[in-house]
Amino acid sequence: MAGTLSAANRLAAGMNQFAADLYQKLARANPENLIFSPFNTGAALSMLLEGASGGTASEIAKVLHQVYPDPNYAAALASLTKELMDEANGNGNELSTANAVWVERGFRIRSDYRDKMQALLQGSVGQLSFLDHPEQARSEINSWTEQRTKGRITELFPRGSIDANTRLVAAAAIYFYGKWQSAFHPERTHPAPFQLAGGGAVQTPFMNQTGRFGYAETGAAQILEMKYRASPLVFDVLLPKSRDGLGSLEQEMTADNLAAWLKPVESRTVEVSMPKFRAESQFSLRTALSKLGMATAFTGAADFSGIDDRRDLKLSDVLHKAFVDVAEEGTEAAAATGSAVTMVAMAAAPRLVFRADHPFAFVIRDARTGLILFAGRLTHPG
Repeated sequence: MAGTLSAANRLAAGMNQFAADLYQKLARANPENLIFSPFNTGAALSMLLEGASGGTASEIAKVLHQVYPDPNYAAALASLTKELMDEANGNGNELSTANAVWVERGFRIRSDYRDKMQALLQGSVGQLSFLDHPEQARSEINSWTEQRTKGRITELFPRGSIDANTRLVAAAAIYFYGKWQSAFHPERTHPAPFQLAGGGAVQTPFMNQTGRFGYAETGAAQILEMKYRASPLVFDVLLPKSRDGLGSLEQEMTADNLAAWLKPVESRTVEVSMPKFRAESQFSLRTALSKLGMATAFTGAADFSGIDDRRDLKLSDVLHKAFVDVAEEGTEAAAATGSAVTMVAMAAAPRLVFRADHPFAFVIRDARTGLILFAGRLTHPG
């Protein structure tokens, strides 16, 4: 059991390094609200990793901060995911993931790749006619994604993103609904100003309560950790101490720093004022992933021979879409990633005040392994 746990922790540590890297790229390119699921994106890239070979596989593994070659990687990821599902579901909470691969009808893929998708990554492998009916195929894949995210992620693949050259599409979906261990009472929700970076403010509903929460401070930020009922998952808010401090904080948000900031979190009595908010993000990850080190996968030099025994496939794009809704009862979040492959009781402490009334960052993570499922920031709650 200890070996399994250490393997899970190693995999989670690598995934979190990937999460921090991707956050940095996306934050620079998207100055507004941001929400994405590094775990979901990592699952989609892992399906491609299992079908890649040579330098292409090495690049994908390096971006994910995983050892390559590692014949046990897919099994470790499957084990970590199953354990997470077993622990995070129930008591009003729901966490689900789904993976799928579709290939061109009649396009032959290796049996070992098919078996690994079905057995280890719990992914279905289906056939669609990209060549003759690309729009119908796109519609079916988008419908699959919408169903797996309870309608929160629609149109993952926009019109034109799948065409007659597409030979394989891989998609991963994640859905989460968690009830707070200490819910906010709706009658205590009142409008108040949310200070915008650079000046100005907007009125937005703020949820309010005083209770026991995880709390820590760094020189530049307050950290609040809110638990979900009977779940290992937690919601961490990283609130800069200055209204315009989010940019500087984000520059320091490496995986190691984040782990160090969260380590001293302890239960304290905190007066919490948190905005209700929902945010959505949608973007192509091609540029970000190329800059992180997996550029070859998008070129004619790509090697996905682990899928079809030939070097005639390349990655055309990786698309990601995510959603989060934070309210009095809990949090709802969903995300999907799609990749199209083409040819070619101590003494009472002083009360602390945590008022999230200016831009902040947040993560939803597994408190046991540290694995980050969702990450993002709120710059404007409207």
